[in-house]
Order: sequence, then structure tokens, then C-alpha cells
Amino acid sequence: MSSDDTVSYVDIYSNGTLLLPLFEATESQWNRYGRAFAYFLGLMYMFLGVNIIADVFMASIEVITSKTKKIKIASANQNSDENDNSPHYDTIEVKIWNDTVSNLTLMALGSSAPEILLSIIEIVGNNFEPGELGPGTIVGSASFNLLVITAICIYCIPVGESRRIKEINVFAVTSFFAVFAYIWLYLVIEVITPGVVQIWESVVTFLFFPLIVILAYAADKNFWRKQMEMDGDWNQMQDVFAKNKTGSEEDVRHIIEGVHRTQSLNEVNAIIMGKKQLKDPKEAADMATAEMLRRTHHSRAWYRVIAGRANKGGSKVPFYNKPKEDENAGEQDNLPSRNGDMTVSRIEFSAAAYSCMENEGTIKLGVVRTGNLKCKSTVSFETSDGTANAGEDYVAKSGVIEFEEGEYVKSIEIEIIDDDVWEETETFFVRLFNPSRGTEMDKICVTQVSIINDDEPGILQFQKPSYLYKESAGVAELIIERNDGCDGRITVRYKTKDITAIAGKDYEGRDEEVEFTHGEVTKTIQIPLIDDDVFNEDKIFEVLLSEPTAGSTLGKTKCTIVTILNDDDYQTLITRVANLTSVNLDKLVIGKESWQQQFQEALSVNGGNIEDAETIDFVLHFLTFGWKVMFACVPPAHMAGGWLCFSVALGCIAIVTAVIGDMATVLGLLIGLKDSVTAITLVALGTSLPDTFASKVAAMNEDTADAAIGNITGSNSVNVFLGLGIPWLIATIYKALYYNADDTRSKFIITDKSMPFTIALYSIAAIITLLLLTWRRYSVSAGKAELGGDPKIKMISSGICVTLWLIYLICASLYAYEIIEF
Repeated sequence: MSSDDTVSYVDIYSNGTLLLPLFEATESQWNRYGRAFAYFLGLMYMFLGVNIIADVFMASIEVITSKTKKIKIASANQNSDENDNSPHYDTIEVKIWNDTVSNLTLMALGSSAPEILLSIIEIVGNNFEPGELGPGTIVGSASFNLLVITAICIYCIPVGESRRIKEINVFAVTSFFAVFAYIWLYLVIEVITPGVVQIWESVVTFLFFPLIVILAYAADKNFWRKQMEMDGDWNQMQDVFAKNKTGSEEDVRHIIEGVHRTQSLNEVNAIIMGKKQLKDPKEAADMATAEMLRRTHHSRAWYRVIAGRANKGGSKVPFYNKPKEDENAGEQDNLPSRNGDMTVSRIEFSAAAYSCMENEGTIKLGVVRTGNLKCKSTVSFETSDGTANAGEDYVAKSGVIEFEEGEYVKSIEIEIIDDDVWEETETFFVRLFNPSRGTEMDKICVTQVSIINDDEPGILQFQKPSYLYKESAGVAELIIERNDGCDGRITVRYKTKDITAIAGKDYEGRDEEVEFTHGEVTKTIQIPLIDDDVFNEDKIFEVLLSEPTAGSTLGKTKCTIVTILNDDDYQTLITRVANLTSVNLDKLVIGKESWQQQFQEALSVNGGNIEDAETIDFVLHFLTFGWKVMFACVPPAHMAGGWLCFSVALGCIAIVTAVIGDMATVLGLLIGLKDSVTAITLVALGTSLPDTFASKVAAMNEDTADAAIGNITGSNSVNVFLGLGIPWLIATIYKALYYNADDTRSKFIITDKSMPFTIALYSIAAIITLLLLTWRRYSVSAGKAELGGDPKIKMISSGICVTLWLIYLICASLYAYEIIEF
């Protein structure tokens, strides 16, 4: 076998490996490329392992940072007794950890632990001499995180939606340090003491870490502003309140009966009973769970662990999606932003449809403005024909509506033409368009106006073909409509008829007459329901219309069905849904209470839900089974407040990272790839992919962009201050103590000549990306949001970020091989 096909153990060991190769006597005789393929597979498998233990590490961090303390506040419900002067307090819980501090310390450490530990292990294992793999991975991961993850988060937002960074002051601080940290590296390596790192430089690098934490905390608390603003502690209280939603029957009832997408008790009951949108209690439980999750703010650690579970064949959260505003939300290209952006004025009609009598003369259409009311806004309007014709049925009109500062309601008055000719109900349309700068159209930009003819007595029918009411509702209210005319006084008779419900036992029978006066178009009739304590199945009766008078006629819906839902059955269903919701929420708990739970999760596919498991779940479970069982031995996250799990998991990450470093080095030698190139490609991607999945999930499901991209800049800064500050500090102090000052070995000399160029490339790309995000935040065309917005602009924005990353990757690699020079 030729020497070109083999790489000796001496060649590998001389490059600073710590543990590998294991089979030094035989590996050197293997085929070079077969051996490279084996190491590549091994490296991929080690990436799976480090990501799984990193998720365990993040779970412990979530447990630690979510701890609360009890405080007392003045009760809102004071005793009204004038003689009682004793104070009244409510005890509430607030989070101990400030979100900004936890994001920049423990959570940033959890996200960047493999990169930081790789840099430390490389230097310690290389006799305190600098290497290329650790620093290269830190810079490579930073570029992937800021450029690629940002691109994915911008693009993945559903059409018509956008996300803004809420904590913009904190983001400004971390963004500054995300660039400054790498400029500082460049100054240390290339300008201040070229090629050499001194003790004071390593100390300053490390001290930037507490500095960024302090400044970010100050920004979070608005220390530089004189006016009083809402303190972050109140937001933390709200988070705790939201997390108290446990899936109890009261919570489920509140969500199901008050969910935003329903309009009446009938629709709610139809959903729960499987007669409309949801098919079974499990679907209702998924709806309740999704609503609870939507109302709760989640940390980046939560998203990291949830995304990690799905990527290793564990329990997924398929039902965790933001509810759409309407069924066609995904099909429209110009839906308005619904992210609560208060910097933009949004204008729409107050209703999607209006109606008026032909003899009313005029109709007023309400136009409302929301969002930013501190500016002037204008919008144009015009009418257009439907079945009604301008000049015959109404007077065409167009113009401009002007909103002054503070104004939020305007009206458009349109003249209706009355004639003596009977016609069917006719319609025309009015649209809003051409909003002024800083203003955007909201959802209802076109409204329909119906002109009801008043020259005929009308057609009578029930508004709905069926109604559902709980037994305890006491009364069923049914609406009779009068369409296509409302001239004169008319009457119609309605009568109840038993089906399975019995008059006098389940409801009170009726056989009565309803009167419509001239111009009256709706009437509500009430049928009393009888509540009893006996468990019965649902009962049904019908109500029929008959004997219309004065020339009126009956329409198609002259009969309606009323279903009486048994309260006992309803309560049973609520209890069942509540139990299923509790099971769903239990699956989302971060960290386990016992080793038994950990091993059960490790041995289960899709969290034990085999029926819903897909082929990919079984494949991922098979690939990660060994790692999951091994790391199930780590102490549970809820044991000892999370700190025991934190310490053991950190040690496990260090061991796996050491093996990754050795494998990457060996693989680079086998395929002729320099450590600096291996670092910014294979290793950087392998350690950053879990954060990619977590950011995408956070971007799609959170109302803000903070959990998606707000933490990237902080993590990139911490990577430098800890990932290079700590190993530099250890190495420079060791060399200063172990060698004499005149010995060249006492100096910490940077041997990677491509590092300054790589750092400069990243810094330029980072500045461009941050400027792009700033422009998106203040640009109307981009939706005034960092993520999402106009489909074309978000595609261009994502393309710019990915292009910058590819330029960085290609140029850094070419420079490392001296193909290009600067």
C-alpha cells in the first residue's frame, strides 16, 4: 500500500489529538479514503451525541432559570368594611432570574457549550499552545448563526405575518458586542501585539463578558431613561401567571368556550361534540394545548429542547401552531401584519358587510384606524357595482379619507336611490386603497353593501338550519329573518314538534304568532328548556314556520332543528378533554423528575405514542438510541434544583467534544483539509444545526422575534469572551508561571495566519446583516419588522444573508490555502 493511501499515527498525534486514534497499530494500514469515510460517519454520530447531551444541559438551565419566589402585593379586592383597617395582600410568584441575564449567561453557555469547550480542550490538550480548530469553530459558528439562521427565520414566517424584536434596547447592546467582540479579536491578533496574546489582553477579553451582561441588564431596565416605564419584573409575573395554566377543567372550559375563533355557544358546542371542525376530544385537547402554549412566553432553552426531541425520535409538538386569523390566511398575499406593531397605522372597514333599507336614503360605512395614532394618515376609497348599478340604485362616490393625529374613526356616507319598483336585494362594493406613507391596509379593505327592497312584504325563514344549546341554558333563542322586502305589517306562525325531545319534559312547546312591523327585518323567538338532574342523551326537537300573512312567503329554511345537549354529558366531555390536555402539557415539561421517567423517554419512540409515529421517528430513534440511554443516566434536571444535572451534563459535553475535536482533526488530515477550514464547515455546522431548528420553531410560533434571533448576537459575543477569553487566560498564565520571561515558550503565539482575515470577513458580513435588520425594522415595504413581511422582500433579505455566508465560507477557505491573498 502506497504512503499516499495511509496516514500514520505519528502524523495524527503530532497535530494535537487527545484521545484518537484508538487502534494506532492497525489504523495506519487502512485505506486512506475508507478510513476517512469511517471517521466522517463517526463525526456525524458524535454530533448527534453532543446535541442530545446539550439538550439535557439546556433542560437543566431551563429548570434553574425558571425558579420563582413569592412576593406580596396589595390586593385588588380590598374589604369594603370601613372598620377594617388591616392591610390585604395577594401572594404571587415572580421569576428569580432576569430573562436578559439568563439569556446571556446560562442559556448562552448552553447554546455555545460545545464550541467553548472545544476551544478550551484544544489548548489544554496541545500543551497550552494555540490551535486552529477551536477559534475557527467559534468564528464559523458565529457566521452560520447570524447569517444562515437569520435568513431561515426571515423566510419561514407565514405569508401575511411578521415578527418584531420586542426588547430592542437589549438587542442593540448585544448587536454592538456581536461586532465589537470580533473587531477586538482582530486588534489583539493583528494590531496591538501582532501574532501574540498577552495576559492583559486575555484578561480584558474575559472581562468583556460581565460587561455585556451588566450593560444588557441596564438596557433591559431602561437605566438610561428618565421616564418611568413598565419594569421587566411585571413581564416575568405575566410569564408565571401564564405558566400556571395546567390543563385543569376550568382552564379548558375557559379556552374552549371563549376561544377567539368561535362566535357563539352553538359553534363551540359543535366543535367540541365533533360536529363541525374537530372530530374528537383529542383534537379539542390539542386546540386547548395550543392556545395555552400561545399565551405563554417560552425561553430559547425551551425551544431548543422541544426541537431536539423531534430530531431524535422523541415526543413532538405537532399541534403547536399559531392559530390563523381565517381559513384563507395562507392563500392571500397581502394580508396585514397582526404582530401588534404600534409604529404603523392600519386602516380597514369596521365590518365586512353592511345592509340598509332602500328607503333610508343614505348609509354610513365605518372606517377605523388602529396601531400608531400619533400621525396623520390618508386612504382613498371608491364604489363599484355588484348587482346594484350606480345611478339607478345608489350614487357612485370616491374620495380620500383623512385621519388627524389621535383620530381613529371616520365614516363614508353613500346615497341610496329609492324607487317604486320591486327588486331583489342588490349589492355594491366599496374598497379602500392607496394608503399614505407609514400606513398599511388592514384585513377588511373591501366591504359589501346590500340594499334591501322595501316595496314587498318579504320572505321569511330561520337564520340557521340548526341550533345547539346546553340543557342548563334555560332558553333557546331562534332568529327569524325577513329578506327581499320589509313593506308593511306581517305575521307568521311558528310551532314546535317533538323528535326525541318531549314537550313538557325537555322543553316547553310553543304554537304562537310572530309579528313584524313595517321595516322590521329580524325577530327572535324564545323557547324555554327544562333542566333536570337525570342523565339523558342529547334530545332533538324541531320548529316550523307556517301561515305567513299580507303577501309574505316562506323561504328555504322554514324548519330548524334544536339539539339539547345534556349537561352531564357535556361535563364528561370537558373532563375528558382536560385530562388529554394535561397529558399533552406533561409531554412538554422540560426536564424529568426521576431516572425512571428519563429511561422511559429514552426507550420510547415519539414519546410512547407509537400510533402517530412516522418512519423517520423510528429511524431517528434507532440512530440515537445508544446516546439517549447513556445520557438517561445523567441526574434528572429537577433534582437538586437543576445544578447537579447542569454539572454532570457539562462534563459529558466536554468528553464528547474532545472526541469531536480529535475526529475532525483526523478527518482533515485524511482528506487534506486544514483545521481552520474543517472548523468553519463541518464542525461549525454540526454544532449549530440544533439552534437552527430551535430558532425556526420560535420564529413561527412566538409573537416576537426575540426568541428566534434576539439571542444570536448575545451568544456570538459570549462565544468570544468565554470561548477564547478563558483558554487564552489559562494558557497565558500557565506560560508566564512555567517559563522564564526571556524564553520564547513563555509567549502565546497565534500560528493560524488565516484567523485575522476570517475575523474581518465575519465582521463585515455581521455589519451588513445588522444594517439589513435595522432597515427592515423601519421600512414600511418590509412590514416594519425584522422577520417576515412582504414575500418578495423577505426572499431578497434571506438571499442576501445566505449569499454573505457563502462568500465568507469560500473566501476564508481560499485564503487558508493561499489561493487568494490580501
